Amino acid sequence: MPWTMTTMDAGLAALLGATIGGLLGGGAAVGAQVWASRSQAKVAQAAYVQQDRVWHRDQRLEAHHAFLNQVNRLTMAIAAVKQGGPDAPTTKELSDVLAKTVDAFNRVELVVSKYSYHLGAKILAAADKRLENPANFDAVLQEMGEASQSYREAAKAELLA
Repeated sequence: MPWTMTTMDAGLAALLGATIGGLLGGGAAVGAQVWASRSQAKVAQAAYVQQDRVWHRDQRLEAHHAFLNQVNRLTMAIAAVKQGGPDAPTTKELSDVLAKTVDAFNRVELVVSKYSYHLGAKILAAADKRLENPANFDAVLQEMGEASQSYREAAKAELLA
């Protein structure tokens, strides 16, 4: 007897087709969801990394800015003491400006490259104990100016990287 499809066989075939179709469609949907969530996670990770880079760059920028401002104040104070006059800073005021410069440098130490740190240390080394004698002020200003210029260039390069 030749094979013929009965109503029951047709129902089973339809059920089997619907099941296979559902599994394939569900599998495709799950695959698409996994792909979408992985893509979203990669984008989120890239955004986090970029935000972290910007935050660290901003921290370095603020540290460089604060330190260089204090270096400028120290240079102006040294020049004012050198020139003398009634408004010239006292030795105590000069020491206070130097202390604030050292405080600003301490922040630089935490966030900048070793190269920038060493250039900043050169600026402070130029001013260290030699500020006790006004005869040294010309040499101190010269050394601080040269070290400060090198520091500025290194800071610019570091912030652009």
